Amino acid sequence: MQPEELARSVDTLSSSAAEGGLIARDVARDRTKTTFARVRARELGEVVDHEAEKLSDATPQQGIGDEKLAAVQLAEAISQALGKIQISPADRVIARQAERRLDDLNKHGEALSKSL
Repeated sequence: MQPEELARSVDTLSSSAAEGGLIARDVARDRTKTTFARVRARELGEVVDHEAEKLSDATPQQGIGDEKLAAVQLAEAISQALGKIQISPADRVIARQAERRLDDLNKHGEALSKSL
């Protein structure tokens, strides 16, 4: 895995976290249907899980092993936060927590991507 490939994967993770944060925000404000929130969180979770699998299977170019590990950990955290929305798409308290977590994870992903 080249640094550019890793950066693209991290960008995908960041984008998924950002979109998940928007969904969580809408749930917290009671501005979306629970079915939509559940289905979209599941879809984003599948994207994130796929990226995590690709990252785990990839052999990193020398010098980016730590960043690859950080990306896998980022994917796991995003997946976990999205799972909370998927499981409880009507719980406004959980949605607020997920929103904050996903926003933080998005920022972490953006910083990781810039470092590559």
